Amino acid sequence: MSNGWQFSNTPAARVLKAIQVRGRASIKDVAGDLGVTASAVRQHLTQLEASGAVRADKIREGVGRPYFIYSVTPEGHNLFHKDYGELAGLLLSVLLDKVGRNRETDALEEVMGLLSGQLAELYRDSVSGESLAERLHTWAAILEQRGVAVEIEQTENGFELREYGCPYQALAVQDRAACELERRVMSRLLASGVELRDCVLDGYHGCRFRIGQNGNMNSTKGERTQ
Repeated sequence: MSNGWQFSNTPAARVLKAIQVRGRASIKDVAGDLGVTASAVRQHLTQLEASGAVRADKIREGVGRPYFIYSVTPEGHNLFHKDYGELAGLLLSVLLDKVGRNRETDALEEVMGLLSGQLAELYRDSVSGESLAERLHTWAAILEQRGVAVEIEQTENGFELREYGCPYQALAVQDRAACELERRVMSRLLASGVELRDCVLDGYHGCRFRIGQNGNMNSTKGERTQ
């Protein structure tokens, strides 16, 4: 099974994304979410399970027939095309080893600022729109192309973006600097303050970012959002 753009555009990838969004899902759940038949979902799940992309847990309730609940494995997350994620992860890991992992050091602050700026430039022309809402939706489309399922909710003070999956999957489970890097890149591209509220590393289902209507939220020393 390919882990490039080709896989991201397949029916099997849509099944995998549906499970990512729910965290754990039955065949009936996925079929309902995608508007397809249970037999179609079952066919793709057989393929995904054989490749190690999903885990199936048998559930027994009462006297009825047992059924399976599916969840995405780390291998499944890595099937999606991560675009700059793998390179950024390697760079960040090496840099953290060189400058130290103390979040208060000027050296680390400088590194994070430079790296997030360079990564943001890769997508600057693709994230367009006069309003924050327009920019946010174009960024969400890019995340989806990178294999990260997302949901957007408008709030009284701006928006919330929830990510199911991570462009820095391999690094994020080792160091939280990956989360800060993603926040900074997003802040620069959206020209708005961005705050990480929930993180999968803390046991939450998905990472939740709060995005303000202005650039004042959770600004970091030396970070530019324009």
